[in-house]
Amino acid sequence: MLLYAPLFAQEIGEPKNIQLQVDKVERDALVFFPPNSNTSAPVVFVFHGHGGTAKGAAKSFAIQKHWPSAIVVYMQGLNTPGKLTDPEGKKSGWQHKLGEQGDRDLKFFDALLSHLRKEFKIDDNKIYCTGHSNGGGFTYTLWQTRGDVFAALAPCASFAVNFNAMPKPCIHFAGENDPLVKFEW
Repeated sequence: MLLYAPLFAQEIGEPKNIQLQVDKVERDALVFFPPNSNTSAPVVFVFHGHGGTAKGAAKSFAIQKHWPSAIVVYMQGLNTPGKLTDPEGKKSGWQHKLGEQGDRDLKFFDALLSHLRKEFKIDDNKIYCTGHSNGGGFTYTLWQTRGDVFAALAPCASFAVNFNAMPKPCIHFAGENDPLVKFEW
C-alpha cells in the first residue's frame, strides 16, 4: 500500500500572506492554496480566538492538511476588547456584533472575499466558515450578516446573543468543562 501513497498525496505549500488596506488599516491573512489551481476550489475561512493569531490557528486547525484541495484562509484579528477577558483590548480578536468597531472585521472579510474572487478560481457554492471562541462568535456574526455567502458554518467554544439568521448547515462544538464559555449558555 505504501507504494501507491505518493500517487494520492498532495504537497501542501507555504501559505501566502495577503495584505489588504481596509479603512486605512493594513490587514493580513495567511492563505493556503491547493497545488492544482486549474479548477474552482472550495474556500474555508478560519478565525482565531481572542489573543490568538492567524499563524497559531493555521497550526492548530490545520485544515489545509486535511483538505488540501481547498483554499484555506486564516485571517488575523486586531486588538479588540474581550467580552470575557481582556476588557482593555490589548489582544487580537474580532468584533462581537454588527456595528462594533466600525464593522472593521466585516469590511476585512468582504474585501478579502472580493480579492479571492477576482484573483483565484473559487467555488462560490462551497464557501465555509469556522472559528474558535471569539472567532466562533465572529463566525456567528458573519452568519447573521453574510449568511447568503456560506454553504455551512462550524463555530466552536462560542455563543451568539440574539441570534437570528437564515437556516444553514451548522455544527457547533462546545465543552461541558469550558471555564469561559459555559456549555449551558
